Amino acid sequence: MNARVLYQPTITLTMRLISTQAVSVFLLNLLFLLPLFAAEKPTNPATEEKLVPAAEVTIVGTGGDLYKNLALHLPSRIPACTESKEDLKQFIKSLKRRFRGAARAVGYYDAVFTPNTRLINNCWKITIDVKANRPVRVTQARFIIKGDGLQQQEFNTLRNNPPYQSGDVLNHKKYTDYKASLKETAQAFGYFDAAFEAHKISVNPLKYSASIDLVLETGKRFRYGKITVKQKVLNKKVIKNFLQIKEGDFYSSEDLIAQQQLLQSSGFYKGISINGLHKQATHQQIPINISLQAKKRNAWKFKVGYGTDTGPRINGELNRRWTSAKGHSLNLAATASPKISTFSARLTEPKANPHEAVLSYIFEWKQDQEGDTLGRSYKVGGEYARKNSDNWKQKATLTYLLETTQEGKATPTKSHLTLLGASVEKTEADNYIYPLNGWYLKAGVHGAIEKLLSDQSILQLEIKSKLITELDHARLIGRLDFGSTLVGDFDSLPKSLRFFAGGGRSVRGYGFNLLGETDANNDVLGGKHLLVGSLEYEYRIDESWSAAAFLDAGNAYNDLKSPDLKWGAGFGARWRSPVGPVRIDIGFPQDKLADPRLHISIGSDL
Repeated sequence: MNARVLYQPTITLTMRLISTQAVSVFLLNLLFLLPLFAAEKPTNPATEEKLVPAAEVTIVGTGGDLYKNLALHLPSRIPACTESKEDLKQFIKSLKRRFRGAARAVGYYDAVFTPNTRLINNCWKITIDVKANRPVRVTQARFIIKGDGLQQQEFNTLRNNPPYQSGDVLNHKKYTDYKASLKETAQAFGYFDAAFEAHKISVNPLKYSASIDLVLETGKRFRYGKITVKQKVLNKKVIKNFLQIKEGDFYSSEDLIAQQQLLQSSGFYKGISINGLHKQATHQQIPINISLQAKKRNAWKFKVGYGTDTGPRINGELNRRWTSAKGHSLNLAATASPKISTFSARLTEPKANPHEAVLSYIFEWKQDQEGDTLGRSYKVGGEYARKNSDNWKQKATLTYLLETTQEGKATPTKSHLTLLGASVEKTEADNYIYPLNGWYLKAGVHGAIEKLLSDQSILQLEIKSKLITELDHARLIGRLDFGSTLVGDFDSLPKSLRFFAGGGRSVRGYGFNLLGETDANNDVLGGKHLLVGSLEYEYRIDESWSAAAFLDAGNAYNDLKSPDLKWGAGFGARWRSPVGPVRIDIGFPQDKLADPRLHISIGSDL
């Protein structure tokens, strides 16, 4: 190994592609500062301190753990090339002392270090020739765990995986790491009385042997004592529902961390402190103090944006984190754009286990002028959502829908439906902002029965799926969406329940929701069924940018036997921004290859 240190400052400039505006600001500032730099007095070469390089230190004659540990013990200060012989001797003497300790730490008690110094090109070259000799090996080892900890799987795993086998070279770090793991496990699972009855390494350098004796008495496992919660948002009954740790349960630091994360995810608190009062513990019970600092009651959001699918838009949102001490929260959101405008209100009520289940009351108004079919709807209802142990999100909904639909210039039709529905949804990914491997699946069904607060009978199934697989410097992304509707009269089906295809997240190359059944005037009406598939290859150019090529196919249609799929193909670029991937695509439609369409979208791939 060569270790070389130069006594000279180093300045490193790192530039990342950010934005045209940021680059412009940087250049303007640079132009402003140039006169200041030009006005500075030039330095005098005669008085300027000269940079002196350091000597070169090389370790030869060994490898493996011994070489690695010696390299780690090289001092941070290496003599300069111009160092005197006397100073160089002192450095080598100190280096050999450091190396002897480093060698013993990995079992080489008789290692010999022979230095060789040469002056080459006015700079010292120091070579340390290492002769490892015979290592000390472990001949006897006793690792014993006693007490209630034997009921703990983590302790049994440590007991069944000792750091040494008979004949192993003595590496002291393995012993200290193993001992630290025993201590950490005892602390993590509440064995606060755990103590080592024996902990020593005996080395016989003449016989090159070592014996190890390590015995841990875990003692009894502590439990949670009285749990005190200090907060001013929820009443005692509701805050109790947010606690997963219970008085009398066994202590676990993992459970405390999970409890902190669950309180954080409630949305009520910004400062969360959970402390075990170890000094006040009695009879192996530790009191727990939980202190919660409330967030601001109201949170506002305003956004202005543009999308090729939706056009310019303004979004406003009010999140009233709690409306009462019972933990209800209210969300009001509105969107205004030339194509789609919405207003929604959602009142959410936490249930007995609010981390797994909530009940929401919903009101929604929507006006959809995209395409050739106009829809204006009012929806009111309730939604029960829960998450099971496998992280599947499950929903049951009951909503009343009142909607007016106008196809082209035809007379508007009105429809009212009471819809009962259920859905399941799950996302798995190695990274939720930019996954290299992951998948998404959502399946739902809802329906209405004529004369039960509905003017017609409907049954609709919808499935959305996506799969991302990592390849060499690339990703392969597949997507498949399917929907089907059983309805007597398609013309009376509200627009919000019709399927449409086309757009940046559907069949690229076609406009948003511009694929579907058409009337005599070629106005797009949508369809009872939907089938859309996509295959995309994305190649990573660097940490921020990727190039992509894709093939999409799909359509919305009424006849299951004749889907009349349209395809679009193209290429694009991806920028991994802090808020998620920004996708820029150019799609060429099957019908008009000479008329490509630009698609821009932002957000997570899953």
